[in-house]
Parts: sequence; structure tokens; C-alpha cells
Amino acid sequence: MKKTIIGILIIQGIIFLTIFFRSENLSLLSYINISFAYGGILVFFGLWVFVIRNGVFDIFAMSMRKIFKTKTTMEDDEIRPPSELLPFSSAPLLIIGVVTLILMGISLIIYEL
Repeated sequence: MKKTIIGILIIQGIIFLTIFFRSENLSLLSYINISFAYGGILVFFGLWVFVIRNGVFDIFAMSMRKIFKTKTTMEDDEIRPPSELLPFSSAPLLIIGVVTLILMGISLIIYEL
């Protein structure tokens, strides 16, 4: 929980730094635009890690190894499936991305009022 809150604060800091470095005015609209981009990227990568870690591509990778297998390649036991290659969970990426998008949505509602 503490790491997630720190991650959210870091992303918010990166959003504000991006606003300043892009030489835009510090406005609610620029915050909405940039937080949408960062939140969308985080959710996209979180879902990508989630799909790979759940083993969706394991069967495909195993079948491609069998099709293209030659006598000089490694054994099937020596090659790890794609689901074991990512050592981290997708939950922090998804939580930070969704919270960023929620803050963007709240800002959008305030902007429309």
C-alpha cells in the first residue's frame, strides 16, 4: 500500500514536471491532457503484463518451438515460458494508472463546471 501511494505521488510529480517542461501554462486543461496520457500508458502496460503473466502466450510459444525445433536447439525444459519471464505483478501498474485516470476524471468534471 505504501509503495502504491509513493508511486501515485511520483506519477503526479512527473505530470507536473511534464507540464512545466513542455512550456505550457499550468492549467487544469493541461493537467487533464497529460494525466490522460500517463494514466492510459500505465493501464496499457499493466494489462499487457497481466495478459502475459496469466499464460496466454505459453501455448503459442510452446507450439512455435515444436514447429521450428531442430536437433541442435535446447530442450523444452531449458526454455522458460513467457509467463515466467516477467518477475513483477501487474497490480501496481494498474492501480497507479486507474487512480491517475480517476484524478483526471475528477479534474475533467471540475473543468466542465
